[in-house]
Amino acid sequence: MKFPTVSGRDTQGRRVTLPDDLDGEQTLLVVSFHLRQRSLVGSWRGFAAELCDQFDHFAYYELVVGSQGGMLPPTSTGGMSPTNARQRVHDNTILLSVNKQAFQRQLGLLGEQTIYAFLVEDGHVVRQAAGVLTPETGEALESLLEAYRDEKNRQSNGSEHAGESSV
Repeated sequence: MKFPTVSGRDTQGRRVTLPDDLDGEQTLLVVSFHLRQRSLVGSWRGFAAELCDQFDHFAYYELVVGSQGGMLPPTSTGGMSPTNARQRVHDNTILLSVNKQAFQRQLGLLGEQTIYAFLVEDGHVVRQAAGVLTPETGEALESLLEAYRDEKNRQSNGSEHAGESSV
């Protein structure tokens, strides 16, 4: 399934269009709908940072989804209330203001009671999970990234040696 084309703003206020402006050949998007879900998102954050260090082709973003035309609370845009000091947005956060129902429908989500993680390649969702990171989900994601990297290395090595002949 294609990830929906949506516009948002990064933490610097710059406009971004998803999935076109995403870094990474494989990109993990963790989607939350409520500030109370930030702790659930946190379960993915450290693991995703490790994967970014391990895989050059991988990137990670946190998407905070708000209603179209609605105002995001100051804590989601960087206001330093005591709550936000503990649950601040991170540099890789993108704030989306969309029609939530249409967004959920396009991604096949059952609601906004939990968070969702999507692995996106070339604008298409290749894997998705709901809720906090589990060991099984983490292992599966790491295996997908390794397989992608290994295939990419085989292809680049094959093209380098394509013109050579053995004597």
